[in-house]
Amino acid sequence: MSRRRGFTLVELLVVIAIIGTLVGLLLPAVQAAREAARRSSCQNSIKQLALGTINFENSRRKLPPGYTQERIPAPSGAFQGHSVFYYLLPYIEESNLFSSMDAKVPLNNRATTPTAGKAAAVVPTFLCPSDLLPNVPIPYPSSGTPTQYDGGVSYKANGGSRPIFATSSTNDGVFMCFGGAARKATSAPGGIEVRLKDITDGTSKTVMFGERFHKDANFDTFTTAGWNSGSTIVSWARWYPAGGDNGLGNLMGGAFAPIGYVTPWLHGGAGAPSSQGAWFTFQDQRLSAFGSGHPGGANFAQCDGSVRFMSNDMAQSLLALWCQRADGQVFSNDQ
Repeated sequence: MSRRRGFTLVELLVVIAIIGTLVGLLLPAVQAAREAARRSSCQNSIKQLALGTINFENSRRKLPPGYTQERIPAPSGAFQGHSVFYYLLPYIEESNLFSSMDAKVPLNNRATTPTAGKAAAVVPTFLCPSDLLPNVPIPYPSSGTPTQYDGGVSYKANGGSRPIFATSSTNDGVFMCFGGAARKATSAPGGIEVRLKDITDGTSKTVMFGERFHKDANFDTFTTAGWNSGSTIVSWARWYPAGGDNGLGNLMGGAFAPIGYVTPWLHGGAGAPSSQGAWFTFQDQRLSAFGSGHPGGANFAQCDGSVRFMSNDMAQSLLALWCQRADGQVFSNDQ
């Protein structure tokens, strides 16, 4: 009679070892393929923002402001304003959302519930799949009881060599704060709505938008300490802040920090600022820093609509040349 023979223990162990080895070889390839797809999706989104901006300029003969800033009449005296991403909505197939928003009173566009739409709307074009932003409205502030909800954005408009805080803005980039209550550094020119012809360094040599990565555990320890306006790094990602002097921190990036900059210490750690006043400069650096969840660098859209990947190793001085619209310096596109 024939006997049925099964696998021996040694044979099973060999098969398991072979499968484990194959999985180990395959997993990095799968992860690389997924990241390549995420990076491609991100490049497409940031390109859409750039092309939408160029189309806006073609119809209006000027680029949209980075952030309009006006004061509500007394007794309130609070700031309110539209963001660059608001102005781009009709140019990225979001006309219905644009039409639903109040063009005259920006504060009316705030959403007090996650389903209220308007500022709480999640716009797919604004999100990079390698970023950590949720695909749902973000509660603000992130500590305590939220007073509003906001859709996130993984991209920053180029605000030049230093875009934030408002009273430190250099206004030498492509976008800036504009309006009757717009603030800036004392030595900076007044805010304007830039035209493409004002970008005298060349549209292919000037950044229009760059990525921003919302992962920084060290930054969030300062939030826990009661700083950062009660907001974690994820909460500084609102595409339509609607009001407040902190709006620029959500919208503008620049060369005040190198690409990929993250907070280098924990709150209370060795070398960390010991007071909130001393921390403000580092907060501004982190909030204005370009960066991404892609390995090695971040995607940037130039003012001619092209997209390029810039390395985290790029010198900050060279990044400053990419971010200023009219510095008059010559450099190669390969740099």
